[in-house]
Amino acid sequence: MPASRSPRPRPRRASGSVRRRMVTFALLPGLVVTLVAGVVAWAVRDEWAGISALIGGGIGVSIFLAGLIGITGVVAGPAYATMAGAFALLGLQIVVGFAVLYLLSRVGWVDMLPLGLGFLAAGLAFQIGTVVGYTGSRQLVFGEDDAAPGKVR
Repeated sequence: MPASRSPRPRPRRASGSVRRRMVTFALLPGLVVTLVAGVVAWAVRDEWAGISALIGGGIGVSIFLAGLIGITGVVAGPAYATMAGAFALLGLQIVVGFAVLYLLSRVGWVDMLPLGLGFLAAGLAFQIGTVVGYTGSRQLVFGEDDAAPGKVR
């Protein structure tokens, strides 16, 4: 075997497997934290605070999920448009998020503090799940043998 070739070829990963793993690892914790935030707000204040926290968590998870799916689509596109597309996606997320929160602030029964806390808690759990899912997908792509001591990465 020539020295320029690797001893065995790397296995190809399935198309979309990184995104699928990131969504899987992010969606469940985000929804669980949303539910916990709703129950805690209900227990601490009242049922409207619980419903507000559930709505906030749902908004947070949905905005971050749309962003995750959108950014994987942007990155899969042409290289010259990647940064501009990512910035446009971030701007769109911020505008939509503020518009939804503004409209909800005009509704009389919505309690904004639990809504905001539910939004932040669910968003943080979603982002942690995204990072964990991505880290795990990198291990699947490169395999465990490549990380052995003495091997060149």
